[in-house]
Amino acid sequence: MDFDSTNAWKDAVLDRMKFTNIPDADQAPAHDTVLFVGEQIVLNTLRRKYAGFPQKYSPLRNNLVVVQRTASMGLGVFAKRQFKVGDTVVRKRPFLIAAVDIQNDPSLVGKEYNPVIGSSALGEMLESAERRFLPSNRTGFADLSTDYSLNSMPDIMKSIFQSLYVLSCNSFRLSEQDFAVCGVYKDYDYRVVPRAASRINHSCAPNVVYHFDEATFTFNMVATRDIKAGEEILTMYCGLQVPKAERHRKLLPYGIDPCRCQACETTYQIGSDRRRKSICSFDMIGVKNLPPRDALKELARLVKLIEKEKLHYLDIYPIALHWIAHFWGKLNQKTISQKKLKEAEIYFDIQGKAHSKWLQNQIAIAE
Repeated sequence: MDFDSTNAWKDAVLDRMKFTNIPDADQAPAHDTVLFVGEQIVLNTLRRKYAGFPQKYSPLRNNLVVVQRTASMGLGVFAKRQFKVGDTVVRKRPFLIAAVDIQNDPSLVGKEYNPVIGSSALGEMLESAERRFLPSNRTGFADLSTDYSLNSMPDIMKSIFQSLYVLSCNSFRLSEQDFAVCGVYKDYDYRVVPRAASRINHSCAPNVVYHFDEATFTFNMVATRDIKAGEEILTMYCGLQVPKAERHRKLLPYGIDPCRCQACETTYQIGSDRRRKSICSFDMIGVKNLPPRDALKELARLVKLIEKEKLHYLDIYPIALHWIAHFWGKLNQKTISQKKLKEAEIYFDIQGKAHSKWLQNQIAIAE
């Protein structure tokens, strides 16, 4: 693209973005208001889909978690009480939901994407977003960038790069199961910048998983295993089934170099890589065709690997529990079967109702 057409594309992207506080500022306090930056058609669809959008939700008590300094990872989030698997640790409307995948903008069809101009367009979009925050939200969003050193930059660039850093290091991608309307009108991917949950650090053996509820516009973190009072809340910033070296490459943009979680410790890592490879290569289709006792043996091996690696959030974990229940039922062991079904239901639900419904539909298809 030449200079003129490039700038025309950037202007088209910025014109397409709508900046809307949800709900309106006069309908909710600032701490319960989200700034949405994205396509008007997405908002229109959400309002048709959900009566009274955004729908009301039941907030959690304010003293469940606390943000404090960690030994080596800057600020982090810690549990103030014990959580059981399946408990909601965080439920809050975020600071920001923004369309970010602007290289897929319709005006670029048939043209070459210029990443420099793309970053500039995204930076200008985020700078405009900051001006539209309610005052206390603007302050809270800006505070997320205090860990990044921008002192060497000219003032004219600081505000743009401050927002880009926050979006890069403090946001979470919305899946098509969580933000289903995005899957229907998918010119852009959307990312969410939570409030205190933005301070949750990474681990390759996380104890929470996140999901977004589009009806209430809330960001949720759910415990994937039991968490003790005083324990740090940890999530994942990248896919965790891959080897340590690949995870470390993906974590570099977050300033994590290297990751020092248990799965990445030298004495544990070789066995960890091998176990994660076995989880990824597990033949679920083949297992379903085995005699019940043989199938149970293979599924128990898979469950043991997942639990050893603390990867309870993986979709394959509740699926394995579901099939264990199925095969115990085949052997007329109804009590064991029902127990495993209840356990599977907990893990189906930890990533939200939308993901649970999608996952169980996949099982129904497989059956």
